[in-house]
Amino acid sequence: MKWSSVFILNVMFQPCLQVLLTTDAEQTSYQAELGGDVVMGCRFSPVSQHPYKDLAVSWHHVLGARSRVVYCMDHGQEQASLQNPDFRGRARLLTEQIRDGWAKLQVSGLRINDSGIYQCIVWTKNGADFKNINLFVSAPFKTVTKNISISARGDELTLSCRSEGYPMSTVTWGDPHRRELNASTAVVSTGDGLFKITTRIRVASRQESNYTCSFDSSGSSATFLIPDDIQLQEEIKYNVVVIGAAVGVITCIAIALFAFIVVHKKGLCRKIRNIPMTQEEEEKINVFPEVHRRGSFSTTTAKSSEDQHLYLF
Repeated sequence: MKWSSVFILNVMFQPCLQVLLTTDAEQTSYQAELGGDVVMGCRFSPVSQHPYKDLAVSWHHVLGARSRVVYCMDHGQEQASLQNPDFRGRARLLTEQIRDGWAKLQVSGLRINDSGIYQCIVWTKNGADFKNINLFVSAPFKTVTKNISISARGDELTLSCRSEGYPMSTVTWGDPHRRELNASTAVVSTGDGLFKITTRIRVASRQESNYTCSFDSSGSSATFLIPDDIQLQEEIKYNVVVIGAAVGVITCIAIALFAFIVVHKKGLCRKIRNIPMTQEEEEKINVFPEVHRRGSFSTTTAKSSEDQHLYLF
């Protein structure tokens, strides 16, 4: 067979013999909490002997028909100008793992709207491939704030629980007998994409019991001990009033002291300005009035009766 024929066959069958690039997701989905970090892995093969030179990696946050560039690297150079402003300073590629065939994306300071589909796209001299990975960012209803208010007649209590989180949670109330109580619940959205839930029940103030509100999505809860919590809340209010009054008194004393110091200094300055000069000081000024006015110590003063000069230095 002629060499020309071998060359033609090689060109024809080379694409079939070449190993094409493939990508795989380390996990198809990730879960993380608000404010935390997440590392999403995308593995590619084969790995080039010069991975930084022959590789381009791009991560996108897919939002329906449009997408945001989370991170982009081309031939080892970060393309910061292409990165969406929402991810600047928060997203980076773990470049130290590229030689092992990993295009891992780290996103820090997670927000609720970071949830969604992330697309990992890898290009090499062997071709291009991509994988989709799901990220869900949650914010458990961890902190539950409780409050008690007493009706004007004093015969009824309003118990309320408030917390923030994501996604939406149902709230249940119960008493020691595990009976579910009817409650009024209000939900508003915050600027961070969280749900602020406030729930209330009304009970008789004369009845000694305990009541618990539970946020079902996170398992967080708060329990009211009646009448112990009423007394505790009154003590807290009393302490706040006492501390506020003490701060007010201290502030007034500080202002009065400052005013006294300022007035005292002004009076002292007046006294200093009004102190009369001694006879010796007056004589020094009157002997050489011209020198004193000009402030010069090189003036020559001549006596009219004698041909003598007095030089001042």
